[in-house]
Amino acid sequence: MKAPLDAFAALLADLTADGAVPASRMSAKARGRLAPLFSADVLTEVRAGAGHRVEVRDTDTLARFVMTHYPAGLFGDPAADEDLDRRTLALARYRDTKALGGLDFEIVEYRLAGTSPLILGGVVTGRPETPGGLGAFVLYERRGADQDVQFSGVVATVENPTVFIRYDWAAAGVDMAIATYGRMSRRLIDWLACGSMRDAQVIHYGDYDPVGLSEFCRLEGALAGRATLFIPNQIERLFSLYSDRDLLSRSASMLPALQQNQHVGVQRVLRLMAEYGGALEHEALLIAARTK
Repeated sequence: MKAPLDAFAALLADLTADGAVPASRMSAKARGRLAPLFSADVLTEVRAGAGHRVEVRDTDTLARFVMTHYPAGLFGDPAADEDLDRRTLALARYRDTKALGGLDFEIVEYRLAGTSPLILGGVVTGRPETPGGLGAFVLYERRGADQDVQFSGVVATVENPTVFIRYDWAAAGVDMAIATYGRMSRRLIDWLACGSMRDAQVIHYGDYDPVGLSEFCRLEGALAGRATLFIPNQIERLFSLYSDRDLLSRSASMLPALQQNQHVGVQRVLRLMAEYGGALEHEALLIAARTK
């Protein structure tokens, strides 16, 4: 038996089939969405015994309202929807690609720098023949065997595109660098934590600010000892020369939570932030690489 797509669809289905529902079925949100129908006297609330009910006065207008908001109907068909991605399904059901949330996949850019193979859908993928060895794969939220992504080397999660492209990952002992471009998605972290990646070690390269530390803490919490925070040998010198007060102030509200984290690297960076009164963007690694 097909089920209504959501609670509002169930309400509309009962109004359509029965011509009325108890007024107690109407949440404030549902009343708000149905306000135009109440105003046009398509729906009306009347006394019924000790309570009230909402009755349909114009079935044709109600039917048009249903078709406008649920073009594929009020009931889901799992078999018909099986091959649709989230946004296409949302468009088919609600005329709105964003109604079911974001994408159910993401494109992950990577650079292979070592000898460990990247395995995509069971197929070994060599180093891309592009400048800098830049490649990309699709990371699906739900992955069958033909969409699985496996890697067993050292992986760097890299916040900034400049560092991702220009840093010497081979010299750093990194087998694959992946670009996160800021905050990592839950999907990406779940992939790094999954069984297909259980033999990978993950090193986080982010800004030395509350946001960057928070991202590392997310990794550490998910990877059960497989995550490391990269801290260069010259970190104190870099802080003394290039730390920025504004960068720290923009995310200072995150500091109390970070101060509860006992990770040695996190605490070290927090002390440097306090000492120098600022945070450090990780492009400083490129400067450090030139002055070794």
